[in-house]
Amino acid sequence: MDIHPVPRVPRAEFSPHAFLGDRPAVVPDCTAGWPAVRHWDSEYLRRVAGPQEIAVRETDGPPRNVFQRLGPGGRIRFEQYLDWVLEAAEDLKPVLRPGIDSGAVTQAVCDSRFEQSYYLDAKLAALSTELLRDAPVPDWFRSPLVDTNFWCGILGTSSGLHCDVTPNCNVQVIGQKCFLLFPPSQAGLLYKLPKVTHCRFDPNLPDYDTFPRARRAVGLQCTLQPGECLYIPVGWYHQVTVMSPWAVNVNFFWRRLLSQSVAHTELWPLLLRRYRAGRRQRSRTRREAGR
Repeated sequence: MDIHPVPRVPRAEFSPHAFLGDRPAVVPDCTAGWPAVRHWDSEYLRRVAGPQEIAVRETDGPPRNVFQRLGPGGRIRFEQYLDWVLEAAEDLKPVLRPGIDSGAVTQAVCDSRFEQSYYLDAKLAALSTELLRDAPVPDWFRSPLVDTNFWCGILGTSSGLHCDVTPNCNVQVIGQKCFLLFPPSQAGLLYKLPKVTHCRFDPNLPDYDTFPRARRAVGLQCTLQPGECLYIPVGWYHQVTVMSPWAVNVNFFWRRLLSQSVAHTELWPLLLRRYRAGRRQRSRTRREAGR
């Protein structure tokens, strides 16, 4: 597996249309003037969002690939989840050492013998309108914004290798996260699961005996620092791993342009299934409204 750095492009020179269907880019100065970067810490988050009820993801064992092995989860107050994050982060601090990479972090956290782990991704507007105002939308696209998500997790928490079918921007606010990224054309090398956007292969703990084609994968890597943004084009596979005791990110998703759908033929079956599912849901809604 061959990994290269994600290119870094100053905000004054960056346009997602110049990168359309091409490569991700780190924009290091995209959040100048963001209140989130200046003010967000555990006490601020607790003050503005603490009582809000949230749904947390739950997994058995360590916080690894949480989207691929979900348990039942549940609804609690945000301040309760934040308490768990801060306590777990303190316990995991001895794992960190200079020069450690995402694979070593994943292995060390796996060895920590968590019985249960939790992770939060929430709609930022539902969590707190004040937090939403603190994180203004980058003016990268004319297409409408689909979602603004708030991510919060502890060291080692990983999304698992997957792609998104809309262009997005991931902004680091607290802590650090490592991103491993692979182009859409390499889905076969990454052992993508049928009918979903996730892959069987884990680049943090590569098992080349089970997944030999992954040796030929060529990807990009970056570790985002607070205030830095990562642009991820449609269809790029990425695995995200928390590399600090805890971390918070804001993730903006824009509507996919027609040209982006046409450019990635490997996504067409998935997009067609989503379109049909949405059409069925709209039909059910109309029937229920007519009763």
